[in-house]
Amino acid sequence: MKLQTEATNVLSRTSAYLKSGVLKQKPVWFDIVAKYPPSHKLVKKPYIHEADSTDPRNDLLKPKNQHLQKPQLFKTRPASSEVANKNNQIHRIPKLTFLEDELRNYFYLQHPWELSRPKNLIENNGDEISKKCDWSQMLQLHKPLDGESVIQRAVYLLHNDDKVKDVFEAYDIARFEFYRLRMAEEMESHIAREESTMYGAVYESTNIDWNLTTEQKYIDDWVKLAAEQTRVLEANSNRSQAPSGSLVEEEKSRASLFESLLSVNSDVTDEIKRAEENN
Repeated sequence: MKLQTEATNVLSRTSAYLKSGVLKQKPVWFDIVAKYPPSHKLVKKPYIHEADSTDPRNDLLKPKNQHLQKPQLFKTRPASSEVANKNNQIHRIPKLTFLEDELRNYFYLQHPWELSRPKNLIENNGDEISKKCDWSQMLQLHKPLDGESVIQRAVYLLHNDDKVKDVFEAYDIARFEFYRLRMAEEMESHIAREESTMYGAVYESTNIDWNLTTEQKYIDDWVKLAAEQTRVLEANSNRSQAPSGSLVEEEKSRASLFESLLSVNSDVTDEIKRAEENN
């Protein structure tokens, strides 16, 4: 955007418009600008000096040894530091800082889970907090209890309570009031749920509960599978570490146990056949 170099003439132009009747009413800023009129241009003009032998800056360019004959140097163009705009900061829009924003950042930094609570972002006029709410107390009729209640309550205490010394004390008072009300609110909700259950109300599981139970089933199945695989790995490692003689003895003992089981089974089957024949 092009710099407004003639912005200092706004007072004279407005005065001419008022006298000519172009403006019917005096602007709000007219008196204060007339009392403290701007006295400088917004753009720094570079200093351009024509090169001649009388320029005193040329003395700085003379050689140190005067006996050396060298051509005289003249400054023919301005330096970059002279052309640069030294007042560039005044063209930037300043950032607006408010005490409420700093308190909000500090509160939600300490209480990040408060951001997960649903909020109503629809407002009719935009001044519900300032006009419809009375911040002499924390609980409001037109607004639920949340972090904004702490901020507005702290600002109210800071400006209206003489006992509050600074913003830190006001914030602590509002914060502990918020804790007490939040605990009472949660206790009321638990009691209401228990009473409703006692009188026959049935509550379906929420999405979070269903997710947790489903996840726990998969975890239990995985624990069983992991335990079996762990036993197999331990058995294989013990078997690979055992000497060859012990493996042979283990195979023999397994074979003898299998034969004994077969003999017992055959004896049992013979007795069953004899009992059938006698009957």
